[in-house]
Amino acid sequence: MKEYFFIVNPHSSGSKAKRIWPLIKDIIEKERFTFDYKFTEGRMHAYNLTIEAIKNGYKNIIGVGGDGTMNEIINGIFNQNYKNSREIVVGIIPTGTGNDWGKTIGIPNDYIQAIKIIKEGKIIVQDIGKVEYYNNNEREERYFANIAGMFFDAEVTKNTNISKDKNKSGAFSYLLNLLTTLYKYKSQKAKIIIDDKATNVNVFSMAVGICKYSGGGMMMVPSAIPDDGYFDITLIENIPKLQVIKNIKKIFDGSFIQLKWVKQFKAKKVEIKSKEKIYLEVDGESLGHSPFKFIILKKVLNVFGGE
Repeated sequence: MKEYFFIVNPHSSGSKAKRIWPLIKDIIEKERFTFDYKFTEGRMHAYNLTIEAIKNGYKNIIGVGGDGTMNEIINGIFNQNYKNSREIVVGIIPTGTGNDWGKTIGIPNDYIQAIKIIKEGKIIVQDIGKVEYYNNNEREERYFANIAGMFFDAEVTKNTNISKDKNKSGAFSYLLNLLTTLYKYKSQKAKIIIDDKATNVNVFSMAVGICKYSGGGMMMVPSAIPDDGYFDITLIENIPKLQVIKNIKKIFDGSFIQLKWVKQFKAKKVEIKSKEKIYLEVDGESLGHSPFKFIILKKVLNVFGGE
């Protein structure tokens, strides 16, 4: 039985993974990894490959791609019945656009160093979020390891993913989509319930996070701790658009949380209800719409990490 199963997304970050996979494969062969691998062929294929790999006995599942690839792998782990999820370890060799998840848990962007992290075998156990949402009025669920974004954040992500499909990716693409989305976007009214405490508010943007970074290095939830059993929540109320532009740099170092329109919370449960549809993204993947229910699962995901 081979020890590792690599799931390669050849289209991540403008087909970067496809270009460098021969180099990665050469290194892991020289490092005497015993492994099999498969390329993904479309959305949610990494999810299906993960379930198939676990069914076939693999315990170490390594993604070669971006945060979206890892999200599919994690959902495969928690939606299969062949092996206890606590027996499985995931790793990532980042080749995606943002690679935000790995920034918190010590996974370098450099693929040589990322392979070294996997080889060293240090395991971090982190929390996972689960969100209930709706898609065409059908209830669905999704697990996530990094950050869920709603309101303005979800709209920017949706437009960025459209750009990715046109092979336009990277931090600049995200920033460009942020500015163009801002021009048309209007804050939305919602009922936010944080650990059973409800408030009605006009929301510009909101993040529910386990790790710190999203959007190619933006520190949306700067106080997040990935194994404390709590979501970190950043709620931005109806901020003037000029203030958003003025304070863009502060999103990258987390100091935007000092602005008067920003509130922070820690919670184990979050609900969002609204009359109009509010959209959702998790780990950079655009999903469905409100209402939402979030719960946290403490220390359930084993990760090859560096911190």
